[in-house]
Amino acid sequence: MKNKENKILIITGGQVEDSFLLKLLEKEQFDVIIAADHGLMVADRLNIVPDFIVGDFDSVSETVLMKYRDSSTKIMTFPREKDKTDTQIGLELAMKNNASVITIIGATGSRLDHVLANIHLLLLPMQNGISAYILDTNNKIYLRNKCFAISKDKQYGNYISLLPYGDRVSDLSLRGFKYPLNHIIYSAGSSLGISNEIQEDEAWVELAEGILVVIESKD
Repeated sequence: MKNKENKILIITGGQVEDSFLLKLLEKEQFDVIIAADHGLMVADRLNIVPDFIVGDFDSVSETVLMKYRDSSTKIMTFPREKDKTDTQIGLELAMKNNASVITIIGATGSRLDHVLANIHLLLLPMQNGISAYILDTNNKIYLRNKCFAISKDKQYGNYISLLPYGDRVSDLSLRGFKYPLNHIIYSAGSSLGISNEIQEDEAWVELAEGILVVIESKD
């Protein structure tokens, strides 16, 4: 019998569209919900009760935080001056709780430094064999270091973009895409992999070495 997935949701401090998050909660049955710092404000606004609250709480009102102090929610407080973002703390907590799939909401927004850092943080679960995704209303972002397929009827949006995570990706081939590739070296500093489209029922991405940032976009 196949083991049940342990799906963990992290709500962090970037931009979150309320209706999008509520629809995601209806669609997915998350086993654990983690609110990372300002993500608690989103959870509280939508009456979502997290299992864990983590962060330095520099962007959470004391009134909101007090609502959870006497609840079953576990609160983990960290100093404001630290070597990790609250999102990384939440991600590491999800991994410690044996997540098989991690979904991160609120990891995109106007702070591009945080957006880039959050994409880089996806390396941690990937190295431990855990599927992890950043989701917002328009994008699904993840890393891949092995060959994989995307079904056209399950893709997140109309466009698939690929970027090297690091210096290069070796022996990259794309099949089933509008713009195929055949055993190329894809080096950093190129926009070659932006805005591709799936043309067949299933598209394949094959690589021999390296890591790809994969972004499925709706517009």
